[in-house]
Amino acid sequence: MGRRAMVWGTLSSEANAEALNRAERAAAQRGLGERTHTVHVGSRLTGLGCVSAFPALGCLIAGLGLLGTTHGAGLTALAGVLLALVVAIPAAALWTEGRLTHRDLRLYVFDRGLVVTRGRTETLAMTWPEVRVAERTETSSYGQHSHGATVHWLYLQRPDGLPLTRINTNNPAGVAISRAVAKCRERKAAVDEG
Repeated sequence: MGRRAMVWGTLSSEANAEALNRAERAAAQRGLGERTHTVHVGSRLTGLGCVSAFPALGCLIAGLGLLGTTHGAGLTALAGVLLALVVAIPAAALWTEGRLTHRDLRLYVFDRGLVVTRGRTETLAMTWPEVRVAERTETSSYGQHSHGATVHWLYLQRPDGLPLTRINTNNPAGVAISRAVAKCRERKAAVDEG
């Protein structure tokens, strides 16, 4: 059975399986050990279905406005087309968003490092000493004199300093990364001292 090429309309399950295969091959080549966590970071187009509600709402208002007046058959037909678009626009946007998952960033945590896949070809395997991590705490506030949730983030960077992604330390993969990087830093400090 021939292997299908990843195309624009790749289904999520196919994209996930293909990215996992690439990650495991890269991890084996770098000797990263067993996979402990997987995080699907998501698409840059997340929310496309929600955003499509605005043009659909415009079509609904215009279509109902045209139906509410007495015009010829041409405008009535136009109203019918606009009302059909009320359903078609969000449906097409949700379909598109669901099929663009091959572009998503996926993070695979292994015993001795991590692998990041993005798109159909980008795969980056790094050992823990190569992973650059910046930790930040962010607190959101809602209104005057109120505080929202405090979130601790790990900002992951490639060895050359380019940003990869961020992960919440409440996420089990974030905890695993935080611990592994801390152990690596402790070992490096012990070597530097001794």
